[in-house]
Amino acid sequence: MDSPENKKRLEDIYNQLVHIANGNFSYQIERTDKNDALEALTFLVNSTTEELRDAFLYQGFIKMPNSYEMVVQLYFELDGKGQIIKTNPTVDTLLHFKEGTLNGLPLSQLLEKSSQKGWKKLLKASPKDRIWELTLQLSLSEQSGLLLSSLFHIIYFPEYGNQLATFMMTSFDLVKKEETDQGFLQKKLKQQLQAHGLLPKPQKTDTHILRAVDLENLRKAKQHIMDNLDMPLPSIKELAHFCNTNEYKFKKGFKELFGMTAFQYQKHERLRKAHMLIEHSNKTILAIARTVGFKKGNHFAREFKKRYGYSPSVLRRLSK
Repeated sequence: MDSPENKKRLEDIYNQLVHIANGNFSYQIERTDKNDALEALTFLVNSTTEELRDAFLYQGFIKMPNSYEMVVQLYFELDGKGQIIKTNPTVDTLLHFKEGTLNGLPLSQLLEKSSQKGWKKLLKASPKDRIWELTLQLSLSEQSGLLLSSLFHIIYFPEYGNQLATFMMTSFDLVKKEETDQGFLQKKLKQQLQAHGLLPKPQKTDTHILRAVDLENLRKAKQHIMDNLDMPLPSIKELAHFCNTNEYKFKKGFKELFGMTAFQYQKHERLRKAHMLIEHSNKTILAIARTVGFKKGNHFAREFKKRYGYSPSVLRRLSK
């Protein structure tokens, strides 16, 4: 435990916990091949970070004093060979580099090993004579060694006239959003205009407040769905009975809490688990599809591409 390597691993875990405490769920700790307590702790911290991030994504619509919103996190402009031309200032801040020092470096130098392989294959195999775009999961190494993992939307522009070939890469992240005085004033102004008939009054909507027991039961239903992704979704009547409520309250409560219907949530989690298994396991794509509840491979491939912008086979090639 006192070896320099283990001290570095403990330091990475500590840094990750500091990021979580500050409300930043973007980073991940790089995994090793070891089978010890530190590796188990690393897995636990990474999993907790991902669950917290997903929880804010599902509950981000709830009005809170400090809610979260999606903003552009990282922006890279690269030349046709994958070398960095420029970035937004947030890249330097999150990766802890001095301003301008990344310009001219190959992007692969910032990527962890598995992402390097996928990026190099993309550079080699992608067409050079037309515009194309895709979304790709990449992990960047920041100065202390933690991994900043994100989905990047990549657009390639081929050489045209005097314009050299370029890549545009953008990722998004969750950030805290403070309630502002300006927003308060706009709300008051809108109310005054409505009171004087200068704006239509909002229509009354059928809303109800979820009690603590409702939240607990709905989260149990969510966990039941996650634990049985390979099984057909129970009927709304069965799920409502599981939550000790009626069908109407279950449907409304589930969507209020998680931002999607139970069916949409199941499909979301099936595809998320499939993405992870394709990237990090040796199972065949068809076996993975069946593991997460898709009976037909073509249906799975169609839904996967609709969600991520690329097919399961492309992800498998880039992950090797």
